[in-house]
Amino acid sequence: MALSVQSPSVPMVCVCCPPPLQATWASWMFPPGSTLCWHAPTWPQCWHFLQNRTRDRWPLCPLITLSASGTWLPYSSCMTSHPLRTRLVPLLSTPQCQTSSVASAVGLYVPLAWRTLESWWNTPNLVCQDGRPNPNILAVSGDSCRLAFVGPSKCMVTVVDSVSLDELLHVDVSTLNLASNHPDWAVAVCFSPRNSGHLLVSTSSNKVVVLDAVSGHTVRELSSVRSRACSSLALSEDSRLLVAATGRTITVWDYPTQASPSCQVYIGHSEPVHAVAFTPDQLQLISAGDAIFLWDVQATPERDGSDPEACPVHEAGSNARHLEDLASGASGLPRQQVPVPSQASLPPRSTHDRLLEGSTGTFSTSDEEGLGEENHVFEAFLQGQAPTPPVLVEKEASGGGDAPREAAKSSWTHAELPNHHSQMSEWSLRSGKAGLPTRPDSYKHFTARYKTSTRVKSVSLPPVGREQLRLKAVVGYNGNGRANMVWRPDTGFFAYTCGRLVVVEDLHSGTQRHWLGHPQEISTLALNQDGQVLASASCCGNTAARCQIRIWDVPQGLCRHLLSHHDTAVQAVAFSPDDEFLVTLGDYADRSLALWSMATYELLSSTRLLEPVHGVAFNPWDANELICVGTSAITFWLLQHQGTDTSFQVHREPVPEELGASELTSLCYGASPLLYCGSSSGQVCVWDTGTGHCFLAWEADDGEIGVLLCSGSRLVSGSNTRRLRLWAVGVVPELRRKGSSARSSSVFMERELTLDGAVVSASFDSGMDMGVVGTTAGTIWYVNWTEGTSTRLISGHRTKVNEVVFSPSESHCATCGEDGSVRVWSLASMELVIQFQVLNQSCLCVAWTPQSCGLPEQQQVVAGYSDGTLRVFSISRTALELKMHPHRSALTAIAFSTDGQTILSGDKDGLVAVSHPCTGMTFRVLSDHRGAPISAIQSTSKEYGDLGVEGVELWLAASADQRVSIWASDWLRDRCELLEWLSFPAPAVSKVRVPRAVGGNWSLPNSHCFSQAPGLLPPSLAAFCPWDRAILVCVGLGAHEEVVFYNLRQKQVVQKTPLPFFAMSLSLSPGAQLMAVGFAECMLRLLDCVSGTAQDFEGHDDSVHLCRFTPSGRLLFTAAHNEILVWEVTGP
Repeated sequence: MALSVQSPSVPMVCVCCPPPLQATWASWMFPPGSTLCWHAPTWPQCWHFLQNRTRDRWPLCPLITLSASGTWLPYSSCMTSHPLRTRLVPLLSTPQCQTSSVASAVGLYVPLAWRTLESWWNTPNLVCQDGRPNPNILAVSGDSCRLAFVGPSKCMVTVVDSVSLDELLHVDVSTLNLASNHPDWAVAVCFSPRNSGHLLVSTSSNKVVVLDAVSGHTVRELSSVRSRACSSLALSEDSRLLVAATGRTITVWDYPTQASPSCQVYIGHSEPVHAVAFTPDQLQLISAGDAIFLWDVQATPERDGSDPEACPVHEAGSNARHLEDLASGASGLPRQQVPVPSQASLPPRSTHDRLLEGSTGTFSTSDEEGLGEENHVFEAFLQGQAPTPPVLVEKEASGGGDAPREAAKSSWTHAELPNHHSQMSEWSLRSGKAGLPTRPDSYKHFTARYKTSTRVKSVSLPPVGREQLRLKAVVGYNGNGRANMVWRPDTGFFAYTCGRLVVVEDLHSGTQRHWLGHPQEISTLALNQDGQVLASASCCGNTAARCQIRIWDVPQGLCRHLLSHHDTAVQAVAFSPDDEFLVTLGDYADRSLALWSMATYELLSSTRLLEPVHGVAFNPWDANELICVGTSAITFWLLQHQGTDTSFQVHREPVPEELGASELTSLCYGASPLLYCGSSSGQVCVWDTGTGHCFLAWEADDGEIGVLLCSGSRLVSGSNTRRLRLWAVGVVPELRRKGSSARSSSVFMERELTLDGAVVSASFDSGMDMGVVGTTAGTIWYVNWTEGTSTRLISGHRTKVNEVVFSPSESHCATCGEDGSVRVWSLASMELVIQFQVLNQSCLCVAWTPQSCGLPEQQQVVAGYSDGTLRVFSISRTALELKMHPHRSALTAIAFSTDGQTILSGDKDGLVAVSHPCTGMTFRVLSDHRGAPISAIQSTSKEYGDLGVEGVELWLAASADQRVSIWASDWLRDRCELLEWLSFPAPAVSKVRVPRAVGGNWSLPNSHCFSQAPGLLPPSLAAFCPWDRAILVCVGLGAHEEVVFYNLRQKQVVQKTPLPFFAMSLSLSPGAQLMAVGFAECMLRLLDCVSGTAQDFEGHDDSVHLCRFTPSGRLLFTAAHNEILVWEVTGP
C-alpha cells in the first residue's frame, strides 16, 4: 500500500503508534512542518497538525510524539522557552517513557530531563552539523539506559546515559575501515531491541557496522547490496530482520545469520527513502520518501472461497494476531542445492540457486508492488533463518470424559455396506446425488479449477522412440490440490502434481519423471507404508464419466491398476497401516466412502455419507478401524469381515460444545490412543479413541486448520492463515489421564513460519525436524525447524501465464502472468532467479532486448500491464529502469525493434504505440487496427530489397478482427510505411466450434449449440517465417481450421496446412523448419514443414494458449493457464 503526500521533496519521519494506539500511525514531514495521522485499518487521514514558523521560533505550536504506553507527549512549553533556530529532525521517547529526545543541527534537547541538560544545551556543536539534517541520527536503547547520536562531527558516534547524560562512549567511525582511501562517516544509528549492548551504525562506505555499545569494538559488518549508504535503520523487536533505506530501495537482512546473511530488496519509491520503521505488531514495514509505503513483512491470511481463481485475502477476526512476538521464517529465497534427506546429517543452513556461478538471491518489486516471492541478482547473499523462541499458549480445555469404551459401544450402529456388485446400492447412491449440494465453507475441500477448454477423448500419439518432442520439465505445483504432495526422507522419494501430471523429482539432481495418464486435474496423492505404491486421484470430466484412481508402481513408474467409483471428485485417499486396504473419500458433492482391497484391487464396500466429510485416516495400530471428520461430528468406522462380505460398525460423536459452530477439518493420530483434530475456527482438540471422547482443546490458529501431522511429542499444524506451527504435545498423554479436568496450559508452540499461501499438503520426518510443505500459492517449501529456515523448492505462477520470452544467449527466460509478476528463470535448472511484482495489475505481455542491444549486463525486459503502462526492468541490476504510460487501455502485445532502440506496443483498443526505451517518449501512434485488440506484434530485419518500400526492418501487427498489417520502418529516420494489409474471412461467431459449459462440465458442442463467448474465440496470430523472412505464417478464426503461408514478394498465399481444430497458439522454430500449434482441446501439434508430417502430444490440463521455441530451437515451452511444460526437441 502507498499513501500519497502533497510535497514529494520534503523528508519524512515515520512514527508508529504502539499499543493501545496500534490502529493509528503518523508521518512527520519537515519542512513545511506538519504531522499527518492515519487510521491503519481503513487508512483515512485522521489528523493534520500544522506548525507555524517564525524567524526566531520554530516551531511554536505543540510538538507531539508517542510514548511506549501510547501517550501523546506535548512539547509546546519547552519549545517556546528554548526556541530552535534550525530544522528539527528526530523526535522520540525512550521505551519506558523516562525521557524524550529531540536532536537539531545545533545540539541535543531532552525536555523531560531538563535540569541535567542546561549545560549541554548551551554547548554548541554537540550534534553533527555537516550536510542536510538526517532524521536518523538519534537512537534510544531498548532498556532506556543509553542514548546514541551522531556528533559532534559526522565521523563520531557518541553514547550517553539517557538520564544523567553522562558520556559513556565515543566511537570514531573513520577508523573502522582502514583499507579505504576516504574516511568513513556515520549516516544513521540504531540500537538492537533485543540486545541493548549492540549499536548499529550505517556508514558512508555502504556498510552497516554492529558495535559493542560498551567497548566500541566491532561485532560484525553487513554490506549494502546497493551502492548507496543506508540513510535509515530499523531492527525488528525479535532482532530477526534488519531493514535499511538505501537510496530509493529498502534492503532487508536476515540479521541473526552471522556469515553472509541473506537479504531482500524492495523497490517502489521514485525518490530516496528517508525513514523506515516496523509497526508495533511487527507484521508490516513502513517506508517514507516521496510517498509512504506499507509493506507486508508477514503474509496476511487468506480465505479460500468456492471460486479457486479468486484467491481472496482472509480477514482475521477480532482475536486475530493475539499471539505476540511470532516471527515468520519464510525467506522466499530459492535453493542452491536441495537438502539431502538423510538421517546422518541435516541439510545445509544456507542454500544457493544454481543460476550463475556465485549468484544468490534478493527480492525486487516495482512501484505499486508487493513483496516479491523470490528474486536473484548477480551479487546477492545466502539464506539463513534464526529459529523463533517458544511461545506459551494458555487456553482452557474443552472438557471430556473418561467413560470406558464399553459405554461408547452402546451407540455403535451396524451398517451393512453393500458390495459394489449390488444394483440397489448403485441406484440409491446415484439417486441421492440428484441435487447439487453447496460447497462447504472450508478451504480443505478440493474444487477443480474452472476451465475454458475441453479435451479430445483420444489423441493419436507418435510411436514410442520416434517422438520429436520429449517432456523435459514441468514448472509449477498445483496449489489447487489437497494433500497432493508426498515426501519420504528415508528413501528420498518426492512427488507432487501439476494439472493432470504426477511429477516425481530427484531432490539431489533436480531431474524429473512425469507420470501421465489422468484425463483431468489430479486432486490428491497417497503413498503406502513401504513406499512402493502411489495412489493418485483425479476428478471427472467430459472424457471421464467417473473419477480415476490410478495405482502406480513407484520403482517402475508405471500405472498398474485403474480404479473408478466416485462421481465428482476424490477428496482424500489413505492406505491402511498393513497396506491391505485403500480408502477413498468423495468430495462434498459425491459424499461416498469406498474401501478397496490392495490384493485384488476390488471394491469391497461403499457407503453414502450423511454430510460432507473433510478428512479420513486409518488407525495406525488397528487396520480395521478408520476415522472421518466432517461438518458436525467425528465418525468411527470399524471394519468387520464375514467371508467375502465387508461391513462397518459406525459410531458418531458430535463436535464438542466448546468448539461452538466449528467444523472438524483435519485429523492425525498421535501416541496411542490419541487423535488430534483441527477445526475451522483454529482450535485443536484431542480425542481418546479408546473412549471416543474429547478431553482437551486449545486455540492453535486464527483460521481454519487444514493440515495436521504428529510424531512422538511434536505436532505440526497448517492453516489458511498461511501459518505453519510446531507444537510440543509431550504432556498430552498425561493430560488424558486427568479427563475433563485437563488443561492445555502445558501445550506450547515451539516454532512458527508464515508462508506465501494456505497450507494444503505437508510431509515431515519421524522427528518432525524437517519437512516439505505445499501451499495454495503454487509453491513447495523445505522447512527445517532445527535451523529455523525455510527454502523454496518449487515455485510457479499462481494464475494464468501470458507470455514466455528468452534471452539472446538462451541462458534465461522470462514469464509474465495475470498475477502482475514478471519472473526470470534459469534455463539450465528452471529455477526462479528474479521476480518483479506489480500489485493490482495484470502483466499481459513481455519482451526481451535483442542480441544487438548491447552487452549481457545491459539486458532488459519490457512488460506491458493492464493499466496501459510499460515498465522496463534491468536484469543485472534487478531494478525498474523506466515506467511509461503510452496507452489508455490494457496492453496486449509488445516487441522490441531489431536494434533494441524502439518499443512497439499494442493495446486492446487496437492502437499501436512506438516509444523510446531510453527516454520513455512515445513518438508515434498508429490507429489502423482501431476497434480490435492487438493480438501479436513482431519485428524482423528486412532482407529483401524488392518489396517496394524503404526501411531497414519489417514489423507486423495482428488484431482480433482477422487483420494483419505489415510495415517497413527506419525509426532512426522516423520512417514507417505500410507494406501489406491482409484480411482473412471469418465465419459468424454462432458457427464457430468452441467449448461450451454444459451442466458444469466443458464439452465440445454439436453444430446446433455453439458458444458465442468472445473470450473463447481463437486469436488471430501471425509470425515471420524464420527460414524465409518473406513468408508470413498466419492462424486464427477463419473459414477453415488451417495454417496460411503468405509470400510478401509474390503477394499471394503459397500454402495452406490443415489443422484438426482452430489454433490457440503458434510458434516457429528458428533452428529447424518446425512449427508448434496449441489447441483449446488441451493438445499440442508439432508440424514438420519440410516433410509435411505431424505429431500430436498431450500433457496439459487446459487450453494450450502459449507455444514458444527457444532461439536455438532446442526447447519448446508450452503453457496452459499456470502450467508450463518444457519440451526437448529431439529431431526427426
